[in-house]
Parts: sequence; structure tokens; C-alpha cells
Amino acid sequence: MPITTAFPFISDLPTDPALYALYGGTGRSRHVAYIGISSNLRNRIRQHFIRQDSSVVTGTSAASLNPDLVTRIEWWLHSRFEEKSYLKAAELIAFEEFDPALRSRGHVTEEAETIATDSEAAEEIRSVIEEGPTASVSVPTLSEALSKIEELTQRVGELEEELEEIREQL
Repeated sequence: MPITTAFPFISDLPTDPALYALYGGTGRSRHVAYIGISSNLRNRIRQHFIRQDSSVVTGTSAASLNPDLVTRIEWWLHSRFEEKSYLKAAELIAFEEFDPALRSRGHVTEEAETIATDSEAAEEIRSVIEEGPTASVSVPTLSEALSKIEELTQRVGELEEELEEIREQL
């Protein structure tokens, strides 16, 4: 599925396994809306924003995520995230660290729970999270788009006036 011009950042996302956070709001009202994991970050974000067929977006449960209100995406990459149980354990710990409004509803294996409760592994995962995200991207909001349209409309008007003055001088 092609990336739309509304979300050109998606094609720059890594295809690695990742822990990720979707934020809503801006400034002081910014909050963690959702914490999730994926074996391919680019495909998962495409599923949320372009296809809009992820379980958290489709509204198949009492609470869902509106991708139109997401303002920022942060993600963490780590070599051990190739191990599914380790990645799932990272998600469990991230739930504790961020207390997101929504959490993924994926099945938690006994192995992932064991890793998340192992003090050494849990400390390693917390350290990865506390060091900050590997990268992040701001997602353009409708409000920002409307402001940009207003700005561009004004600039076009000014250019048209200048062009008219030049024509009159000729």
C-alpha cells in the first residue's frame, strides 16, 4: 500500500522489532495514548495510520485509538527485541513506566512474564526506556495543517498583489 503524502515519515521508519509509544495532545497536555510492540515498526505504524485496521484503531473494543489525534511517535530499538518474549516483557515494563491510556491486547506468555519479573532483565529494559527513545517523529495535526493552509493562502495573495503591480508597470 503506498504511503500517502499526509504521512511521508512512515517510509523513513525502521523495519526492526520495536517498542513504541503513541502520544496525544501537545505541550502540557501531551500524554501517552498507547504503548505497543511490533516485529516491524514501519508496517505496524502503517497499519495504525494508513490502513487503519489495527485492533486498537478499528473500535472493536470499548476504548480505541483515534490516529487523527496522535501527535508524536517514539520508539525504542534493542538487539534483544528480536526475541519475542523479551520484546513482550519490554512492553509489560513500559506499561508500568508510562501508564498509557490504552495498552495493546496481545497475549502475554509465561516466558515474557518471567523475563519482566527477573530483576536483572527488568533493570536492563528499564535502562533502555530511561535512556530515551531511539528516535521519534512528530505527526502533523489537523490544526497544524489548517494553520499552514492559512499561511500559504496569505502568501499566495501577497504574491498575486506583487504580480499585479509588476503587470501594471509593464
